[in-house]
Amino acid sequence: MDSQVKKAIIDVISLFKGAKEAGLKQVPRTHLEKIIRIEKEIEKLRKSPKKTATSLESVDLLTLEEMVRKCTLCELSKGRKNTVFGEGSNHPILMLVGEAPGREEDIQGRPFVGRSGELLTKMLRAIGLERKEVFITSVIKCRPPRNRTPRKEEIEACLPYLLKQIELLDPKLILCLGATSARALLKTESSLSSLRGSFHDFDGRKILVTYHPAYLLRFGGSRLIDLKKQAWHDLQMLQREYEKIKMEMEN
Repeated sequence: MDSQVKKAIIDVISLFKGAKEAGLKQVPRTHLEKIIRIEKEIEKLRKSPKKTATSLESVDLLTLEEMVRKCTLCELSKGRKNTVFGEGSNHPILMLVGEAPGREEDIQGRPFVGRSGELLTKMLRAIGLERKEVFITSVIKCRPPRNRTPRKEEIEACLPYLLKQIELLDPKLILCLGATSARALLKTESSLSSLRGSFHDFDGRKILVTYHPAYLLRFGGSRLIDLKKQAWHDLQMLQREYEKIKMEMEN
């Protein structure tokens, strides 16, 4: 049963229980109006074509990439040139998760290939890593118009693909680049500044949050210097944990 339909039914039951417990013999008008709205929503859901992802339970990485390439679960599919599944090692210790493809990524079908990609490569090299050693992807696999922030429904449509990528690639560390990816994976509305500076648990994996390279490129002067210091602090935390995990795996 659709989760929205389930929620609607639970709402109706809750309304009637509340009325009964309050000793009411008639359901208040406000309750009736809400029930009518819920009934209309259920009817709309029943009539609308079902737009949910095919089960991802038994797919491998290649099949998942093909599913992403053919995906039409949200409106972003109509304006894309290419989907951007991600690239890198198939057995990474570290996965990097950005927000969504930009113009260059949409053209090339690869993650982080524009100016922000150049900066990301430099950030990785600063802690002794190359792109081929990690896996780089994003929450959204299609470019939003004018590079706007992805909408809630777009994130909900695409998130199962990212979660399956994490399951299949099995990274021990995840670096969230920006608030969008951090909030999507950690299921929070907290600010990026409050999420930085410590590791977060994600199904036994460790998530670290830092600034998106594109955000760093917006600034200059003293503001950029301050942001770079903060980002470097995050990267040093990541490097220490990465080296610790790598050593444990080798022993």
